[in-house]
Amino acid sequence: MLPMSSDGGIVLRIEHLPTSRLQRLVSVAPSDTLKRAKTLFARHKYRQIPVLTGPSTPAGAITQEAVLSLDMTGRLLTLASVIRSVKVATMDEEVRKVFPHNSSHRFVLVRDRDDLISGIVTLSDAHRARQELSGPYLLIGEIELRLRRVLTLVCPSAEELQTATGKPRVQTAHELSLGDIEKALRRDDCWAKLGWYIDQEVFTGELNLVRNIRNQFAHYRLHGLPKAETNQLVGFLEWVEELAP
Repeated sequence: MLPMSSDGGIVLRIEHLPTSRLQRLVSVAPSDTLKRAKTLFARHKYRQIPVLTGPSTPAGAITQEAVLSLDMTGRLLTLASVIRSVKVATMDEEVRKVFPHNSSHRFVLVRDRDDLISGIVTLSDAHRARQELSGPYLLIGEIELRLRRVLTLVCPSAEELQTATGKPRVQTAHELSLGDIEKALRRDDCWAKLGWYIDQEVFTGELNLVRNIRNQFAHYRLHGLPKAETNQLVGFLEWVEELAP
């Protein structure tokens, strides 16, 4: 069976949302001034900004509403007085679990696989993603996630991954593309470690078809696919789930 959410949709993970990994994450430090925070709000039109003491250490967040409320009181307070606690989510977490229907928080910070704070995802981002990021992209993302987990079991060390893929700098399976995974699984030594009683050539051939479909997509953009190709993704994902539950 496909991985399904409680409402019958394909699993949507935090990593599927573009704001989970921003090219430039605008933030403030606890020691910054309110003037600096107001300037950043005005420049970037954000409603919330993370407060960081370091690239991987969140101290909370500030919201535009809190700063405006502070202005209305007329009191001269510091930035620290409006810092609020904030939930931190990881890339693999499901959006529906991070933002349940009774969620009391409207945004979360995101920690990437290098343990750095890489983005900020809002409830609005989640709603938009549920509408826009559907179908083929999520199917491909789930296939990639599952196959990377499989390869982690086959090649648990960085050295084994480097040998299997021919990439001397790779450290974890999360860095690998479908092409890298296909290359590794075409190696007889890697394939033997799986213990799958299926034909290696058939499986890697199917993976090659999926990889070609994946290459039709730009990162974070969806385009329509013919029904036959969508069925190819669905069928392959179901197969992988049966092989590696």
